[in-house]
Amino acid sequence: MTDTPVEESLFQIIHSYHQYAAREGDVETLSLEELKALLRDNVPRFMESLGREKPYFVTELFRAADKDKDNQICFDEFLYVLGQLLRDYHLQYHRQLCAHYCAQHSLY
Repeated sequence: MTDTPVEESLFQIIHSYHQYAAREGDVETLSLEELKALLRDNVPRFMESLGREKPYFVTELFRAADKDKDNQICFDEFLYVLGQLLRDYHLQYHRQLCAHYCAQHSLY
């Protein structure tokens, strides 16, 4: 049986996390620079939208995710980052649906 699209996506997220975590220092955690690279390389359209390419955005996201304040993001803390990304993508999805609906019904 082949993986479902969601299962494949989950595997890719885990793989990407470990690929970037292994770049420097502790191979089980992401530094700020590793997180920046992971986001820049893997979600470039998201990072370009709504000013997320600004240096402070990832720094603030990193600080919020780093619950134990050790300047590293473990996988459990990375789940917070993913939650923020998913929430923002979900909001963008709804904005697109609303814009499409409004355009179809001449609500602009």
